[in-house]
Amino acid sequence: MNGDLRVYRSLLRTFLVFVAGALLVLAAVDVVAAHVVSGSPETDPTTGALTTRGQNQRRSDLTWGWSLMVIGGTVMAGSAASFVLRRPVLEVRSDALRVRVAGPQSFLTIPYDEITWVHSAADGDDEVVPPRVLLIHVMSAADYPESLWGAEWDGNTLVVDADSWNRRPEDVATRVDLALEAWRRHPTPLEAEEA
Repeated sequence: MNGDLRVYRSLLRTFLVFVAGALLVLAAVDVVAAHVVSGSPETDPTTGALTTRGQNQRRSDLTWGWSLMVIGGTVMAGSAASFVLRRPVLEVRSDALRVRVAGPQSFLTIPYDEITWVHSAADGDDEVVPPRVLLIHVMSAADYPESLWGAEWDGNTLVVDADSWNRRPEDVATRVDLALEAWRRHPTPLEAEEA
């Protein structure tokens, strides 16, 4: 692979997602067994046995607790896998731009001869903290998949969510522009894609 730039998900964000998953697991343990924050199911004060209402509360606690456990465990496992695997989300190559938006593990390869321009911008959906995006304008969006992960088409412009990257999308856009200009001076054929 002749890539001169690889962009990854931010380690800090991945760690924060892991912590959020751990908090869900802790909440699940509290709801099911510990009852430190959540209240205990209602019991009869004389016998200590669960009342009818307490039995309903216990069933509800088990449902919520196991749901939180599964969700939190899945989030933690996904974050741990991201730490270990460290697969790039974007690669700037000498012949093309590769963005991991075709699926959770699949790259969309856009040859430089099909790219018109690349910019960064704020999405604008959130006025408080606008998410950062990378905009890739291609000759024809019809040549690419319509349904993508973490990206969407706006006409012939691919809008890629860059908010969780370890590099600012402004820096990435500059590097892509440099690679695009170098390719235009000395075009090279598209290399065979790596898995």
